[in-house]
Amino acid sequence: MNASHQGSRVASSFRPRRRSAGMAALLIAGAAILGHWGAVTAVAAADNQALAPLPKSFQAGDGAMPLTAQTRIVAADPALQPLAVVLADELELLTGLRLSPNNVAQPPEKGDIVLRINAQLRADDDMVTVRKEGESAVLVRTRDHAHTIAVTDTAVVEGSDYRAVCAGTATLLQAIVKGEAGHAVPRMTVKDWPSCDYTATMVDVARQQIPIDALKAVVEACRFWKIRYCHLHLTDDEGFTFPSTAFPKLGTKNQSMHGGVVPRVYAIEELRDLVAFADARGVTLVPELATPGHFGAMGRAMPELFGGPKIMNMTNDDMYTALDTLVGEMCDVFKSSPYFHIGCEELYFYELDEMQHTKDYLQQKSMKNIDDLFVRHVERMTDMVQRRGRMALAWENAALPVEGRAYVLPERIRSRLVPMCWIPYPTAESLQKQGYATITVPWERGDSLFRWNAYLCNGVTLDPAKDKVLGSAVTMWQMSAPAVVGDFLGGQLNGSSAEGYVRSLGDFTQGAWSPAVAIDPAVRKAAAEASRARLDALLFPVRIEGKAIAYRGWPVVGCQYFSGAVEVGISALPGAGGEIRYTIDGSEPTLQSAVYSKPLSLEESATVHAVLMRNGKQVGAVSRAKFERLEDDGAITKWLAAGPYTADGKTALDLFDQSFDPETSGNAEWKPVSAATVKFGDLPGFAGTERVAYMKTQVFSPLEQKAKLLVASDDGVKVYLNGKVVHTANLLRAAFTPDTIDVTLKEGWNQLLLKVTNGAEGWEAWVKVRSADGGRLEKIRVRPE
Repeated sequence: MNASHQGSRVASSFRPRRRSAGMAALLIAGAAILGHWGAVTAVAAADNQALAPLPKSFQAGDGAMPLTAQTRIVAADPALQPLAVVLADELELLTGLRLSPNNVAQPPEKGDIVLRINAQLRADDDMVTVRKEGESAVLVRTRDHAHTIAVTDTAVVEGSDYRAVCAGTATLLQAIVKGEAGHAVPRMTVKDWPSCDYTATMVDVARQQIPIDALKAVVEACRFWKIRYCHLHLTDDEGFTFPSTAFPKLGTKNQSMHGGVVPRVYAIEELRDLVAFADARGVTLVPELATPGHFGAMGRAMPELFGGPKIMNMTNDDMYTALDTLVGEMCDVFKSSPYFHIGCEELYFYELDEMQHTKDYLQQKSMKNIDDLFVRHVERMTDMVQRRGRMALAWENAALPVEGRAYVLPERIRSRLVPMCWIPYPTAESLQKQGYATITVPWERGDSLFRWNAYLCNGVTLDPAKDKVLGSAVTMWQMSAPAVVGDFLGGQLNGSSAEGYVRSLGDFTQGAWSPAVAIDPAVRKAAAEASRARLDALLFPVRIEGKAIAYRGWPVVGCQYFSGAVEVGISALPGAGGEIRYTIDGSEPTLQSAVYSKPLSLEESATVHAVLMRNGKQVGAVSRAKFERLEDDGAITKWLAAGPYTADGKTALDLFDQSFDPETSGNAEWKPVSAATVKFGDLPGFAGTERVAYMKTQVFSPLEQKAKLLVASDDGVKVYLNGKVVHTANLLRAAFTPDTIDVTLKEGWNQLLLKVTNGAEGWEAWVKVRSADGGRLEKIRVRPE
């Protein structure tokens, strides 16, 4: 790396990890904590709890240390007292025992859990991290952040700093077993450390409303799985959620995505409390201010400062004074973060480039083109962050040109900005060659997750011996709160998804924490599943289950669809005690909310929130489930599909205007499909690119009436209604925002036919029928004929 900042020390190599004999034994045993438990605890082998991530060095001892009412949590250093309180609360949830956390610097006794800071403790390998030197943040090589665990007659967790002790106690929580005589901690000796500083997840709080309780659940999950950072995507086209004192208008023009709840501006005290909550658990919150793209909510609220054509008006010098103020406000709230994210995702320069005032400004400033203008934007934003002692993060388009452009950031910026490589193409290799450190943002899904690690970056295998990988991050783009809580954390808890598209956050943790340690995928999968079950018990003591669900929606939305009515049952885990309070209007449950006593019968769409209350206090996180009545939604769920159709040498764009049998004679081999979203790639024989397929059905209207068709497609679509083309869209896109088509339905049955093209990757379409004003259309029926 070419570092121009004097005194910066950047790691030039990563060495493969050395496995200890204990680690090898752990892997051979299938990742379970194996040992011979003493008769006093009578722990069965079936109760052994797997760990995720697996420690780098692990040695099992004989027997276990019982946890009893006399067990204390002893913080040897007063700085660890907040963690002692957090651990006591967690252990009460898992074991039912309320252990005393108020024993600062007391001599440990048999059966105690002891927390210590040992600043001399070091990892066995280097990692790249960020450190403040003078007034600047620089990348350095360190062996900080290691922890050890020694369980004999006491359980001693020692770390090089507060966060390292937090990581050790997370392993302790995962390791607890239950036998006939109660709960116990297996005797063991552990040494572990993160291979990368930036093990992270990102929550998108700017597209749909994510309540503070849901964010605290994310923080709890990060702590449990040793995910060190939680990145908050605070601003985007839909919403601006940071409470700016200097610019209170920001956030007043928020919208939502996917028909979700409009994101609100958080109260400043809510965010400060969230930061303190995360800090106490060893998790650091990282703010993002999206610039210069994805700025729509800012532009709507304050166009005079932040407006622009598809991108911020980077010729507005007053805007940068305002952005500097916003960076300062965010840094003041997120005090503990050494990082600040400046956005730079999906940049569209062309309209700004064509404006006369832009050309005049470029000439005035002696700039060659808009490339120079954008480079200056990145420099300005990076300098704002550096002045506050933070390291700038950005999406990779900050450093990799888009739209065929050729901008190159100056060398001094390459040591002050770390690109996050999230595009599913081999971009990390190019950035590493230019001297950047990078962060891996994987696109892996399903079982491939259990082979993934932070050095496998979307088609590039990075070399741990020479490449500078700061870490990895897993993103929760566009998700609703039920999807975040139920799917991404809980692994399809509360029925939020049936597709497996989004896997539990815990499935990524091994490859993020120890990317150079080779572990059998089956072992990783077993460990992730076992630890997720433990997290569910710790975080989600309440379950919500709907019966007679027609289908599960797109997992980003986290919605369950039903027809007619749905019975919703709410239950607590065995032995949880307390009472369940719930709401069905999307509000947060409190002590004043209704007490659950019997299954709910829902005949209309509802968002159900439920929480366990014990002794007047909330236990765990709020469980969330969203139920949408099909008749309210207007979704068509019964189709016939035909295809695929191809032609030699023709792309999907070419095939759009070539007619095939379903458009001409109607003669085709039609296959029934029962789903709101027809996923052609999942149908037998359909998969592939540069092809088209068809889907058809009939819609009954009791009278002739105006209506709207909402049609989303991936990729292009041609829509026929009663034999006439009513809409065309020949392009490559994802099925996110639907096209709105004004139509007239005739009395009786109406023939609906869609032609859907596939150029690359996803291939799907969905249709909703709504009234002319966008509301519910009464007495509509569908038959796939």
